Amino acid sequence: MVLNLLIFRLEKNSDSFVKMCQVIFMATITTSDELRLYNRSRILSCLRRNGTQSRTLLGESTGLSAATVTQITADLIEDGVIEQVTPAPASASSAIVNTRRGRPQVMLQLNPEAAITAVLTLLLNEIETTLYDYSGNRIYRFKKSLVTSSLSLSKLNKHLFAALDAALESVDSSNSPLKHIACVCQGTVTRDNSGLLWSPITKLRDVELRSILQGRYGVSVTVSNDCNTIAHALFNKRQTWSAADQKQIARRLTEASENNFAVILSSYGIGLGYFHQGDILTGSHSSGTEFGHMLFRADGALCRCGRRGCIEAYASDYAIWRRAKGQSTDACPVDSIPKDEFARLIEIAKQKPGPEREAFEVAGAAFGQGLANLFAIFDPFPALLVGISTDAFELMKPALIRNLQHYGMADNGDYVSVYDRCSERKLIRSGASLQSLSYLDEKIFGFGESATVLKPVAS
Repeated sequence: MVLNLLIFRLEKNSDSFVKMCQVIFMATITTSDELRLYNRSRILSCLRRNGTQSRTLLGESTGLSAATVTQITADLIEDGVIEQVTPAPASASSAIVNTRRGRPQVMLQLNPEAAITAVLTLLLNEIETTLYDYSGNRIYRFKKSLVTSSLSLSKLNKHLFAALDAALESVDSSNSPLKHIACVCQGTVTRDNSGLLWSPITKLRDVELRSILQGRYGVSVTVSNDCNTIAHALFNKRQTWSAADQKQIARRLTEASENNFAVILSSYGIGLGYFHQGDILTGSHSSGTEFGHMLFRADGALCRCGRRGCIEAYASDYAIWRRAKGQSTDACPVDSIPKDEFARLIEIAKQKPGPEREAFEVAGAAFGQGLANLFAIFDPFPALLVGISTDAFELMKPALIRNLQHYGMADNGDYVSVYDRCSERKLIRSGASLQSLSYLDEKIFGFGESATVLKPVAS
């Protein structure tokens, strides 16, 4: 009977279903220790989301009693996970806003020295290492160039270890220990976020990155697809989409479903990160959508993956460049295109008809066909384009919309917009760090671990 009721709720009202699941989940917490750990995680997530807050605001945000908040925050302070902050002197303007009487409230925030998290990004011909403190501040970043297509497993391990060792040596990891590694890859990763299954940038297959990194550093590791991390970054920026350049996509997001939206990367490759019903869509054993390697034209242009006719073989930067320069569709994809040269290509395409403009029109057609196929399965959902090619979106849009209209929904073009506020690499780092820090909140410090570095006791 309970199962039938849940199914009915899911069909009628997804929000009610989520709330019911929360109630049932709470009902499964049977011991005071389990409840305490669950509430620790809630408070840490609240501080992560909303920043510095008083105990009173934490109680209002989480629904926890004042006594519970007081006890849990005291434990977290003792464990070194959060810290008290002395409020700044009130200015005349803030004094008007603050209507509370008495002494200023003690504020709490995440302790930046509680932990370090590392983001290792493996993209075409580069490894980038970024370190963040527990508050989310970036404390180190370095990018190294290498030839990914020729990497052996031993060489990949060597490069990953060298990059992370150098990063940790540059900061004081004795007081702020490394607690988690987020490894981001261009390609398909396992559904359980443990390894890289396949990538167009390397011949390596089934690389157990979690085991490799855990074996050396002894910390938890998650492996993610690059487009999925971009989707995580933007999904958590939804509240900023009401600016003038995002009004259309914000309206569609509200009207269609606030939990369904996708990010399409249009850059060194083509990828898609898709939030479906509030979660990243994954496959039965892999990270899910390989949008860039869906078929656009049978036996068509050569793709970096080695196959022919992929969307990427017509819509990525190397595909647009190849067509604009009049090269054969059999020509091997170039490894990299200087940003200024690609920007010049866009300007030529905007100024006059020719092979440059035609290249972007074909790219738009490829995007449109891929989205039309997805819309036919999942119903239309808002999609944001990010990456170097988005400056030419107006050139791509007519062909994109024509292919979307194949299914007789003339307004589908309104679902596709451009997010041009920052580079895709910045979004990858942002999404990966957010996932990594949330892991610390929920699985490590929320689970009761102290931030204190334990020193061996002398025998």
